Amino acid sequence: MLEEPTGEGHHRRGAPPSPGGPWPVPPPAGAPPLVLRPAARLRRGTVAVAAVFGLVSLSPAGALGGAPALLVTAVVAAAVCALLWVRVSRVRVVVSERCVESFGVFRSRVHARAEAARVVRARLVPARGLPFPAVFVLNAGGGVVVRLNGGTYAREDLDRLADHLGLPVSGPAAPVTARQLAVTHPGIVPFFEARPLLTGFVAAAVVVPVILVVALIAALSSFL
Repeated sequence: MLEEPTGEGHHRRGAPPSPGGPWPVPPPAGAPPLVLRPAARLRRGTVAVAAVFGLVSLSPAGALGGAPALLVTAVVAAAVCALLWVRVSRVRVVVSERCVESFGVFRSRVHARAEAARVVRARLVPARGLPFPAVFVLNAGGGVVVRLNGGTYAREDLDRLADHLGLPVSGPAAPVTARQLAVTHPGIVPFFEARPLLTGFVAAAVVVPVILVVALIAALSSFL
């Protein structure tokens, strides 16, 4: 079977996935599930940043508001650290013999493993920052079953997911923007990610008036 090299893997020509199966590489019976979690550096870094921010906030809070403000700031900082730890501990992707499950902070998504039909690998160019690798597991209709970003998961875990599934792999050889990837794979990225400028303008159109109204209310209150 011929393979066509891409920037992030190989595309197996002559082996188009069939909708709903049969599974290209059947998982062995009784095989342990593949569990992927955010990179350890991200888990440590997220909590460390929150802790440092909380500690830095204690001094000005104590100076401006005394002991009550210091206590409130400490409680809020501890709560934020706890929530972030829960977040990075809960987020994971589990691939079992029958299911592909992605666990988020507030919800989880479960797909039958047989729905997965192919894998798309790409290096995405964000509006700001450096390109990062991403792996998309798609169903036969092009819908996203699960997605892993290199900024959250280790590069080795992206490789493990693609190798574990044993599906046809394709993807652009060069880095692309989310919008460019959406042209060749419609629906693979969310609307806001494919149109960052439009999303930024819409967000500014909502946030700026709110800030102006709050500033106006504060200014009028000072004269009353």
